[in-house]
Amino acid sequence: MTARSLANPIPVAVAALVALTALGWATLFADAMSRGSGMQAFMEALCAPADIMGARSASEALSRLAASIGMWMAMSVAMMLPTASLLIVGFADRLEERAARGLRRATPLALGAGYLAVWIGVAIMAAIAQAGASAAFSAIEIPPRETTIIAGVVIGAAGFYQFSGFKHACLLLLRNPFTAKTEEAFSSNAAAFRLGASQGATCVGCCWAMMGLLVVVGAMNLVWMAIFAIVMATEKMTDLAAFPKLVGAAMIGAGAALSVSAVGLDAIRSAIFG
Repeated sequence: MTARSLANPIPVAVAALVALTALGWATLFADAMSRGSGMQAFMEALCAPADIMGARSASEALSRLAASIGMWMAMSVAMMLPTASLLIVGFADRLEERAARGLRRATPLALGAGYLAVWIGVAIMAAIAQAGASAAFSAIEIPPRETTIIAGVVIGAAGFYQFSGFKHACLLLLRNPFTAKTEEAFSSNAAAFRLGASQGATCVGCCWAMMGLLVVVGAMNLVWMAIFAIVMATEKMTDLAAFPKLVGAAMIGAGAALSVSAVGLDAIRSAIFG
């Protein structure tokens, strides 16, 4: 890439998206490989709670928490930045139009920084909350049967969120990010950062249930991360109104099947028919 192309918004946007996304996935992949070998490496739970209770000192606890936060940040960049590619590249395309007319322009990096700032903040809070919850419930042993039932309920609840009006409103904003109110963002880096942060916050509103599902169900591995990243990107980058509902229906069905498998059909028949 030449120095001249680096001065153009679209090459800058694409290069940043590819480099940061690759860095995020490479970090997760390296951590997975350090945990095992073969398929086990991909199925090992990443972004696990920091074991602060097992630390021998405060500095060790902080070190473990910092490592957990780092993995959460890598996961957020790897999964969520690609879903913003149309936003960032579309923004860069409009900047090139302004450049052709000799108008002042911002940089797409400011927009991306605002978007990532929100998700990095979410990653930090999630890692801290996860470690705290793990420490608080470390003494509580939930039987496997009840754990499976709870997991099924959580999956089903996340599926129902796919049908909510708030989810739909967030998707509309993400699919149509540029309005008359956002025109200042094309000429001001500060305004571009605010637009990115606004889109990042809207993305959290859209995707929090799926991201939380990965944590609660304990499926924080590379395979499920990739699947959920594809699903969330498809939701945001297409106008298929039925797609979020299809995903929600599949999640509700999967959650119900999981809970039923734990309870057993015979127990359900007995409860209903006596």
